[in-house]
Amino acid sequence: MVEKYDKVHDELQRAVNLNIDYWLKYNFLSLKWWIIIVLMILLWVLLLKLVDRRQLPRILFLGLVWIMAAANLDGFGYELGYWGYPTELLPIYPKAYLFDYALIPVTYMLIYYYFPKGKAFFIANLVLAGGASFISEPFFRWLDYYKAYQWEPWWSFVIYFVLSYIIRWFVEKVFKVLPEN
Repeated sequence: MVEKYDKVHDELQRAVNLNIDYWLKYNFLSLKWWIIIVLMILLWVLLLKLVDRRQLPRILFLGLVWIMAAANLDGFGYELGYWGYPTELLPIYPKAYLFDYALIPVTYMLIYYYFPKGKAFFIANLVLAGGASFISEPFFRWLDYYKAYQWEPWWSFVIYFVLSYIIRWFVEKVFKVLPEN
């Protein structure tokens, strides 16, 4: 059994080395690579400028949960061959820094901040899930930051929409048991 795993490990190492070579040749220090860095910084600066400091703990906790969910789901989808990232910040896991650590969590933190509950949250969440799935994903595919292999935008829509409610529910539960100060 261990010998079989060693073969799997060797093949994975070959794939990693191939990906690093690709990244060094086509990504590192390219314009698209710099755009990732600039967008990540700008998104977080924008969030910090827009959010009331007193609400930062709750908002940042929501963002942390989104980061964990996005990075893990992204890793599963990448490993299963559903999608890939021709343009990456780094050639190692996690693969989609821009999306998993900035774009997704920051936009959902802003939705939660400006539309925390009820019908407003539902509508904002619906618009964001639709925009992310049917506008942003195709746009980033067109720019060669993202490539879908065996994935449909509708699946993303359902995941974004449902996950936002689950994460919001979880954050609310956690903050209900915490002391006020």
